Amino acid sequence: MEEKKINKNLEERLRFIELTLRFKGWCSRSDLTRKFDISLPAATRDFREYKDLCPNNLSFNEVEKHYEINLHEFAPHFPINFKTAVGFIRNSTNSKTIGLSEFDSIQSPPRLSEPDLDVLLKITRAILGNTIIETKYFSVDNGFSHKKLAPHSLIDNGLRWHVRAYDYEKCRFADFVLTRFKNVQETKIKVGKNESRSQDNQWNRLVRLELVPHPNPKNVQCPETLMHDYNMEDGVKVVEVRAAVAGYWLRLWNIDCSTDHRLTGKEFHLWLRNSVALYDVDSVYLAPK
Repeated sequence: MEEKKINKNLEERLRFIELTLRFKGWCSRSDLTRKFDISLPAATRDFREYKDLCPNNLSFNEVEKHYEINLHEFAPHFPINFKTAVGFIRNSTNSKTIGLSEFDSIQSPPRLSEPDLDVLLKITRAILGNTIIETKYFSVDNGFSHKKLAPHSLIDNGLRWHVRAYDYEKCRFADFVLTRFKNVQETKIKVGKNESRSQDNQWNRLVRLELVPHPNPKNVQCPETLMHDYNMEDGVKVVEVRAAVAGYWLRLWNIDCSTDHRLTGKEFHLWLRNSVALYDVDSVYLAPK
């Protein structure tokens, strides 16, 4: 039988029902009304729709007046991965609905600085419109300067946001910290082919990183734990990253990138066994070694 087509708004609500069931174990009409500002009768219809789709996934508890997950028969209609699940509970409305407090139950590192929204929007318009921007920019080494840039991508390095762009003054691609932009001026000037993302070799080059438990027993006494922790195959975790950001990730992950695994400390659980992969990687100066 042909599967019934569902409009996007209804699909969003049905997806919410399923995720709430999976996270909390139960879901009520009031959960839906708070999240989507709909009436109780509308919420009842949504549960009926979900029940028609997945009759074995939930059952109604007459005492508590809510639907509960049938763990032994549950088969998700909307499959998710870990990233999707974490994204769901990081949404403050969702976390409150399922009873997780952002202050007590969910903790993530706070940002010490936050980019100006207007700056971000101007840069995303330039990226999507393939246009040049002119801006004031502050650097740690050189202080204030005027920049003419062709931005093509955004980078979140775990601590702060960067813009990957072509610098017309220095005739090269580089990263620029988003919080250091000031008075960004949009232009209608289109980015030339030589200054576009397709010509950014560091961005387009993929680097294969082979990560293994650190050989130094002062750092790691039970390597099997890390093999399980990182789901390693044959004792190695292979990750492919862009050369432009390899240094950021290696620093964030605390990877010992020295050729002779000489870094000591409990923070260095992993060693990059193929350090030759970092040859000619511009961001290598950021990697611990």
